[in-house]
Amino acid sequence: MNAEVSSVRREVDSPAPPPMPVPVPVPPDSRVRVLQFGPGLGVRGGISSVEQLICDYLAPHVSIRHVPTMVEGSVLSRGWTFACAVNALQRALASTEPAIFHIHFASRGSAMRKMLLATLVARAGRPLILHAHGGGFDRFHASLPAALRRRLNACLQRANVFITLSQRWRDFYVDTCELSPAQVAVLPNPVRWNPEIPNRAQRTRVQFLTLGRISAGKGSFDVLKAFAALPASLRARARLVLAGDGDVEGARRMAAPLGDSVQVHAWVDAAERDRLLAASDVFVLPSYAEGMPMSLLEAMAAGLPSIVTPVGGIPEVFTHKSEGLFVAPGRVPEITAAMTQMLGDDAERLAAGRRAHARARALDVHVYARRLGDLYQRIAPIADIRGLS
Repeated sequence: MNAEVSSVRREVDSPAPPPMPVPVPVPPDSRVRVLQFGPGLGVRGGISSVEQLICDYLAPHVSIRHVPTMVEGSVLSRGWTFACAVNALQRALASTEPAIFHIHFASRGSAMRKMLLATLVARAGRPLILHAHGGGFDRFHASLPAALRRRLNACLQRANVFITLSQRWRDFYVDTCELSPAQVAVLPNPVRWNPEIPNRAQRTRVQFLTLGRISAGKGSFDVLKAFAALPASLRARARLVLAGDGDVEGARRMAAPLGDSVQVHAWVDAAERDRLLAASDVFVLPSYAEGMPMSLLEAMAAGLPSIVTPVGGIPEVFTHKSEGLFVAPGRVPEITAAMTQMLGDDAERLAAGRRAHARARALDVHVYARRLGDLYQRIAPIADIRGLS
């Protein structure tokens, strides 16, 4: 296998644009072949987490190879990685092997790079899935000159299947980017769901947790300000933990006056993330924009109630006063009030966590893998398994 391509065998599926072909059942001796393009699986962030889950959980009759389009590192290494991805795509298009091309994108540079790949796939007449992530695409789209917006829309419209993370984002791409409703499939991000959750009933200190990028846009500094504004008597019963990449040092400087009641960690691996989720009592993510945040879904699956903002696809998986509380973006006093409420009612906090855990079951990765597999099968070119290594 070529060094620039990391390969995993699993199953993926992609539908085609109108008119949709008649679905073809996958024979037991055949595989659906998928090439997945997106950030490297080791890149920090929600897109890579979703890509890894796709690779891990798709059915065995799908053979999926992940081709990284971006890695963390220098500008040179990033440029080289994308050049290798373009080369891998061109070789695949020149091959007679049937395959589905599944391309993940966000906004800004990610969108423009992926549209180059999508254009090559569409011109070759190969099955194309575009998978939209990120919470800032609407603002990015609006900022483009009109001519460039039209070209971007035309590229998006060439997808056989266009995946969005929520109904709200589906409506945006249909209404603003003029995609056909028949092209668009709503597929919220998946999560590993465990029927067992920690017993948090006897804890004397309530731990608030935020995971992911530490930045103004994620509301990280709003959380610090809100926690600092708690009365001293309540802060004595609480702890705030932030873990992620981004402005870690800036958060540590802001947290310093609060002493050991606030901990700020750099990016943590999956095992440490799961330990923090189990040790915590409330998740906090007051973002200004979102797609469908993996950190929230992971918190819900771990049985945590949350304090979040009603942005992006969050209101489609989370209900105010059921799985936790909504606050308005940028409203620090509302975050403080929500923290106070969580600290003041242990029974309701625990009940909200149980409701969050139950709701996350619908987002279990096994359900997601079946739905994605169904999408793939609608447009799948079938390859004889005996011809595959």
